[in-house]
Amino acid sequence: MAETSTITRETIMAGGLRDAGHLNYGKRGGGTIWQHTTIPRLQAIDRPTLSDEETKRLGVSRLREWSVDGGRAGSLEDAIAALNVPAVLAEEEAEILAFVPEEWTKLVPFRHDLGEKLGREDVATTILTLRHKGFIQNELRPAAPRAEPWIRRAPDAPSTTPDGGARA
Repeated sequence: MAETSTITRETIMAGGLRDAGHLNYGKRGGGTIWQHTTIPRLQAIDRPTLSDEETKRLGVSRLREWSVDGGRAGSLEDAIAALNVPAVLAEEEAEILAFVPEEWTKLVPFRHDLGEKLGREDVATTILTLRHKGFIQNELRPAAPRAEPWIRRAPDAPSTTPDGGARA
């Protein structure tokens, strides 16, 4: 989340990337979403080139696109610059984050219950943006018939209560 030291190329290379999802690019094949293991705000997408012309022009059949806080960052150097600026917590994100527990909880029932409580349908999108910004941590845990996503508030996330006050 809010890194306290300057992020450098060496900082990024010292960590790794973990599989965070897959994309479908149709006839060109699939792509993989990667999240950095120690800098959750940093993601990469490995995707196929979108045309034979792009493959010929670039001389590669797959591309890596970097993103920070869920937005395109361009090059790795641009991503590093963006990572050295603290993530901004929007008002609607602060509202949702106030309800996210510090202990691990199943994402789907939490998201459903919170959406009903707040009367909002965009809770899932806001949870995703909070994860991209490193304010929420996520993991897949074994379950039948398939793994289940779990979330919790990141330990260094800003602490507020649902009524807008500070947590004790």
